[in-house]
Amino acid sequence: MTVSNAATTAWGSRMVLRWGCGVGVTVAPDGWLVLCCEATGEVYRYPPPFTVAWISLRRHRGNARLAADEIAVSWHADRAEILEFIDRWLDELLTAGLVRQGC
Repeated sequence: MTVSNAATTAWGSRMVLRWGCGVGVTVAPDGWLVLCCEATGEVYRYPPPFTVAWISLRRHRGNARLAADEIAVSWHADRAEILEFIDRWLDELLTAGLVRQGC
């Protein structure tokens, strides 16, 4: 699965994610993030930058803005670009049922 070019839901400005029920998470030895939906058996693999985003989202309790801030500072990258990357990816994860919107 790849990051779509669809419009984002503005996770960073309006909402916080919650982890989907029955989602298995593994970081492979090569740094790839592996998410498995236990209900469907479908497996999603993402390269290391997604692993970094996942870890940062976990550290910040699903807050995309805080995760983007952390990554941007660590990588000396543009915060807005990182947030857009995370927003688009979270849209994809939402569609796959791997995360859900929370308050």
